[in-house]
Amino acid sequence: MIIKSICRLNAEIKKEIRQLEQFCSQVDGVQYETNLDGTLNFHKEMKYTFLCYENHKLIAFLHVFAPMRSEAEISGLTSPDCREKGYFTALLLRTIEELNAFQIADVLFVSQSSYPNNQVIDHFGACYEFSEHVMSLERKNHMIQIPEQPLSLTYQRIEHMEQLIEVSVNSFHDSREEARRLIEMALMSANRQGYMAVFDDQIIGICFARFEGSEAFLFGLGIQTEYQGKGFGGSFLNRILSELFSGTVTKVKLEVESRNVHAMHLYTKTGFVSDNTVDYYRVPIKNLLGA
Repeated sequence: MIIKSICRLNAEIKKEIRQLEQFCSQVDGVQYETNLDGTLNFHKEMKYTFLCYENHKLIAFLHVFAPMRSEAEISGLTSPDCREKGYFTALLLRTIEELNAFQIADVLFVSQSSYPNNQVIDHFGACYEFSEHVMSLERKNHMIQIPEQPLSLTYQRIEHMEQLIEVSVNSFHDSREEARRLIEMALMSANRQGYMAVFDDQIIGICFARFEGSEAFLFGLGIQTEYQGKGFGGSFLNRILSELFSGTVTKVKLEVESRNVHAMHLYTKTGFVSDNTVDYYRVPIKNLLGA
């Protein structure tokens, strides 16, 4: 058994992970597709992907998504013919060492709701925290809707930084540091685009898109508090979709918390359908160190 710890993924490793996911999907009857984008991770020098090889073949992997300073989401899979043989545990121990070195306090295990068993989660006593629906909309199913509000859609630019930060903090109650980092990444990334909604010459909404081939993944869509519940969110979303589908994008994806009833209603009304549900289980890393 050989374990590799990776800070940045190359195309070859991504291909190996996707092949393992496809094999597991066929056996388990569950659709696996881990978000391997690491550009939003807080600690740039930390290793985020852990790979286990046997006879030069990838048999298990763990991937960490840690956009905040003190917590990390862990996703992973083991080849069906290699389960319950200690491979996943070995990867997890290596991952915990790395997270502990960067003073990560909590871990969120990510699990498909339809996954056949959650022995790892049960073993470590992780507690259910929340679920997210992974939703998608294909271009052929997109119905152009008349905007409820006359706002304009504009690309984010560096000169709007302070206004964009204010909208982000107001919408999501995140810190100014976190908001600035997310916006800067969108501005500097080759596969990201930041959008802003402008009404009465004021920036009232923000959203980001990450591109991979012909697909776009939306995240961070927010409207300032005083404009919420007035149709601005729907108008903003529809303008973004029209912009995306007018180009090379054929499918748009997003994730929404199951507890966010208003967002679920907006996305369903716009035509998004739920592809699967992902559950999150929290456990303090100190519990894993003592396991």
